[in-house]
Amino acid sequence: MTELTARELLVHLYETAVDAVDGRHLVQQWCRDHPSSSFTHCVAIGKAASAMLQGALESRHTIKQALLITTRQPVARELKRNNKVTIIQSAHPVPDQSSLDAGDALVKFLNNAPEHARVLVLISGGASSLVEVLAQGISLSRLQQVNEYLLASGKNIHAMNFWRKQFSSIKGGGLLRYVQQLQCTQLIISDVYANDPAIIGSGLLVQSDCGESDSDDYLESLLPVEPGQSESYKPIETHVVGTNQVAMHAVEHEAECQGLDHFLHQEFLNGDAVEKGRLVGNYLLGAQAGIHIWGGETTVTLPENPGLGGRNQSMALSLAAVIDGHSELSVLVAGTDGIDGNTPCAGAIVSGDSMRVTRQMGFDAEAELAKANAGTVLMAIGDLFKPGPSNTNVMDVVIACKRQVLTRKV
Repeated sequence: MTELTARELLVHLYETAVDAVDGRHLVQQWCRDHPSSSFTHCVAIGKAASAMLQGALESRHTIKQALLITTRQPVARELKRNNKVTIIQSAHPVPDQSSLDAGDALVKFLNNAPEHARVLVLISGGASSLVEVLAQGISLSRLQQVNEYLLASGKNIHAMNFWRKQFSSIKGGGLLRYVQQLQCTQLIISDVYANDPAIIGSGLLVQSDCGESDSDDYLESLLPVEPGQSESYKPIETHVVGTNQVAMHAVEHEAECQGLDHFLHQEFLNGDAVEKGRLVGNYLLGAQAGIHIWGGETTVTLPENPGLGGRNQSMALSLAAVIDGHSELSVLVAGTDGIDGNTPCAGAIVSGDSMRVTRQMGFDAEAELAKANAGTVLMAIGDLFKPGPSNTNVMDVVIACKRQVLTRKV
């Protein structure tokens, strides 16, 4: 590969990460590795559902019917032209009536499958919002109220999905009641820390007895007065096929192939995005030259009238303030799904020069971070990163290039 600029190198490494966890590739690979498995029906739900379904249809399985529930991003032409596939595009990140319609379609699809059906279920991040069957006593408006509160709360995905399960009849393993008579296998792309199938997509087909909980008086007040009784169901075969770790290792391997010094950090970046940006920035100031790689998923607690941006943009801007003036540093902070917050961008690529331009543009970075308006600043200075929607969702990656004494291995 010819010598790349720091930004070009970071984009290349991000693309390497995303390609390694591409939903189409992961499902194809699993099918190749399990030649004895065979499926007649397929359900795909989530941000990566289209790609995962394509992988299944292109494998040797004779799938007679498939249901695709995904976001309102464009769906591949070959899926739209396939008369075996029913496509439902619904709401994310806040569910709406289309999410309930998707829930109805999902239940009907499983109920109508013959007893001998062998069903492949493909789950990826975003499923929590895209499909829903409400718990008794819960209205759509209350569900939306809960989700809007959760998205602004700064809670991590484990806490958010704990509460989502309380307002649903299919989350937390509730969907299992519809597959008990079927031969069912699910493949999952993980968007949560520790890759727990009971958390991913709020655990549609996985019951959890791990005692997870989260205290919140406001959400407690919105629960049904008499919550439904929990039932126990037979578990199904479950495989997690894509993770944040796979993406990070792909970056590490590519850096090795390029002959670049590289450092894969085991710390999972979670918690407040602004604080984590400062932490990573301070670490990089004293770090060895080379490629530094982290994975994680931070949070942002939104003010009453938030501006433009998301967790990755907030982290990137706070990091940029720490590395101000250090021209040897460039850092990519981005979501592997290609989307960050209320923008069509995955995050940002900042450098030691970002703050100089920010000041020239008349912005006070700290004030904009407090308003959750990092996206406006990063757009103005040209540091936003917009790769477009991906075929995956394994949380976020942070990739730093420290070039000052960057050397290639002999």
